[in-house]
Parts: sequence; structure tokens; C-alpha cells
Amino acid sequence: MRQLILFLAKYRSTLLLIVFVLVSLFRHSLKNPVAEHRLNSIGFGAVATLHHTLSGWKQYWRLEAINEELARENAALRSGETGISPSSFSNSADYDFIPARVVDYSYHKRNNYIIIHAGRIDGVKPGMGAITPSGWVGSVVEVSAEYAHVVPVIHSKGNIGARIPGKGLGELRWDGTDASLATLIDIQRENQPVPGDSVFSFTRAAVGPSTLTGTVISATQNSEDLTWTAQVALSADYKNMNWLYISKIKDAASLDSLQTPAL
Repeated sequence: MRQLILFLAKYRSTLLLIVFVLVSLFRHSLKNPVAEHRLNSIGFGAVATLHHTLSGWKQYWRLEAINEELARENAALRSGETGISPSSFSNSADYDFIPARVVDYSYHKRNNYIIIHAGRIDGVKPGMGAITPSGWVGSVVEVSAEYAHVVPVIHSKGNIGARIPGKGLGELRWDGTDASLATLIDIQRENQPVPGDSVFSFTRAAVGPSTLTGTVISATQNSEDLTWTAQVALSADYKNMNWLYISKIKDAASLDSLQTPAL
């Protein structure tokens, strides 16, 4: 039985490709947009369920490591040494946080992904932010009843606004190589980053609170416009994803009313 599970885990990408091809062929035969949307939802749910099943068995064989990680996390939370500033999710009164187990993820592709076992019935919606105790991870882009797809920072479209406290704003982007590094660009010339500066996410309030995202390790200045570019060591460990927390702003109705143009 274990060999079968390991076989399925090893070749899950090939099996998923077959599923996607079958779903694509079926979709192609339909011209109804409503039916196509329904098939998209069913397809994502089916793929996520398969990932969840395989992940459950894989997690079983590494319970000791997971328990050790949880013990370290609990110890850090109790001592207040989470590595996250007071403005981050662990101390934010404006958000609820939905715990979600990661059922599958990648970190060595150009467009990486994270699939979590938390979905519509848990209150997860597209646009919500995903956070770990170490820092910012990404945002939810697709949701089914029980699962959600998160686009991490280490994705070609995972760029986010970011800031260095006291030194203004920039844009954090990933160059597609090292899953532990990203680049912060467009920092004004009077705000030189220095190694050790903390970098925080800067997103819409509905997405999530300002959260530690990384630490500056070097900086260079653009000779043309004199803006600064900083190399950032990401705080989240994208090679070891087990649990995420999805940020859900508490007073979303009031925020929506402020963002709605007056008639």
C-alpha cells in the first residue's frame, strides 16, 4: 500500500496532466459560458481533492517533523518571538485568520502555486492574503467549496507593493530563479536601503495587514533615475509549506461602502 501511495505521489503531475487534458477536451465541446465556468470549478475541486488525498498520506509519513515544527511555532508564539512586527497578523485586531493546511505546492517553477485545504465553506474568497508565522506568502486567486489556489510571491505575476518603514514604497518582484530571494525596485533615491532593513507587504486593506516579507541583503542605485533596487531575502520558507493563515478583514461591509463611489 505504501508503495502505491509513493507511486501516486511521484507521478501526480502526470496524472493531473491527464485529468486536465480530459477536462479541456470536454470544455472545448461546450459553448455555453455558464457550463464552462461550472466545469472550471469542478475541475479545480477534483484536482485539489486528489492533491489532498496524496498529501494526507505523505503527511502521515512525516508526522514527527510536522509536530516538531508546530512545537517550535507554539514556543515562538508564547515567547512573542515570531519574527513578525506588531503590525503583522499575529497581533492584528482588524482581521480574523483562517488556518489552512497546504495540500500541494511548488517552488522550482517560473509560475509556482500553493493549494490549501480551506475554501468557500470556510470563508475563503479570492483576493484574501496568505500568511505564515514567518511572513507574507501570497494571495488567493481561485476557490472551490473546500480548497483554494494561492499565487505566491515566487510567481511571474506574484508582484506586490512593499515598503521599508521610514524609507517609502516600492514593488517586490521575483526573477524566477531562487525561491528564497526577491527584488524590491523603485525605491526613491533619498531612501537608500541598507542590509538588515525589514521589508513589509503593502496591499489593499481587504487583502491583508502589513506583514513582514523579507530582509534587505544588498542594494544598488540606478544610474539613470537614481532609484534604488534591493535584493531581499524572503522570510517565508517556500520550500517547506505545511500550514497557512488566510487573512479575513473583520469589517468588510464598512470597507466596501467606503470604496463604493457616491451617487
